Amino acid sequence: MASSALTAEDRLEIAELVAKFSHYSDYCDWERLAGLFTDDVVTTMSGIPHGYTGPEEQVKHARISAEGTNGKNRHYNYNLFIEADRDEVVAVYMFSNVNAGDEVFKPQAVVSGRMRDTVVKTPVGWRIARRHVEFDQKVSFDF
Repeated sequence: MASSALTAEDRLEIAELVAKFSHYSDYCDWERLAGLFTDDVVTTMSGIPHGYTGPEEQVKHARISAEGTNGKNRHYNYNLFIEADRDEVVAVYMFSNVNAGDEVFKPQAVVSGRMRDTVVKTPVGWRIARRHVEFDQKVSFDF
């Protein structure tokens, strides 16, 4: 899909897809979170030897993050732009992940980096088909 073929509505829906991921993931809306992905979605992350395939694994990862932070895992996304050519559409943006914690003035930055979400237009709207996470920090842990 050529960049000029993307409508303003397409661009807005893609931007909202990115925002919905953060809200649904961070506020534990697992059913809606699963609905943001294609059935064969694959997530890869720099520094982590395995990825996540399928909506169920995406939700499982989000659940583990929520459990480890007592429901206070927060994703903040910014500097979004959308690249489009004949073959794919990619939402590129920066992120910060924060453990909001329970006390004022005590949130903890966890990690930051850049996301590249390859998105596809389906009969029910734009969905994330592939995600690659590039961390700013050296990351080598296993979830």
